[in-house]
Amino acid sequence: MSKASQDLEKAIANAAKVGSCLPQDIPEWMQKMGILAEDEITESTKVGNNSPNNKTDVLIKFNKSQPLKISAKLSNAGYFGNWYGHERFISEFGRKVFDKLTAKTSLWANEWANKTNSLFVGVSVSFGERTGDTFIPFLDIFDDLEYLKKIVCGVGDDDNAANCLYVSDDHPKSIEDLLERLSPINLEKIQELGEDIRVIFRPINPFTEASNRGKNVYTKFQPDQPLSQITDITTIKDLIKLGKFTEVFPNGLNHNHILDTLQADYKIRIPLRPNPTRKWQFYSESET
Repeated sequence: MSKASQDLEKAIANAAKVGSCLPQDIPEWMQKMGILAEDEITESTKVGNNSPNNKTDVLIKFNKSQPLKISAKLSNAGYFGNWYGHERFISEFGRKVFDKLTAKTSLWANEWANKTNSLFVGVSVSFGERTGDTFIPFLDIFDDLEYLKKIVCGVGDDDNAANCLYVSDDHPKSIEDLLERLSPINLEKIQELGEDIRVIFRPINPFTEASNRGKNVYTKFQPDQPLSQITDITTIKDLIKLGKFTEVFPNGLNHNHILDTLQADYKIRIPLRPNPTRKWQFYSESET
């Protein structure tokens, strides 16, 4: 998380001072959520990213009312759902949607491999705003915008699931200023966001994105056959001559697993680190 994002969350939490009260006039949408005018603030906490499933950045609790669970975004923040792993994806959207996504990701990856000069062996997935060629429309994967609501505000009714948005680079100066800038996460807002949010493909270059090689992938490079001897591959053009990108199972596969298996099973080495001591076993492919 950037320092600007952290500073924004701190400012939001500080605007709602514990022991003070809400103003007499509050937005109608807050009243419909069960928030009472002039109720006392009992807690205002910067939650942060303590869990990958957490969508609430700032939690404000009251003496008698339902809490405000705020998802805070800078104006230029492009991601609403970042680095979705297999386990989380299946729990929120189901196996059928996962299978559709890995099929679409594989088709895209084989096309992209013939357009880019950047090496990759797998593609991870996020959701948000994007221009260029590394995305597909949200509704190419999901049947309706109800799925988008899960990405924007999370799943369930606990404190991790947000119920309102703060999208601005400006820090709130007071509780009144904060309430004025908040917007509810309702169908109207989801439809508005749905015009801009995409399924973002993130092909990870193993040479330049070491910290991202542990992210789960939604397609993997599959060689046609093992080579006769260990061969160093450093370009996507040389790699794609040896096979193609194929669908994956929801078994937690990541870029490092693919790199290790390419070397251990197919003698295709992406020269990044010493020889793997244990290859990745696709133990769950026949079971899931």
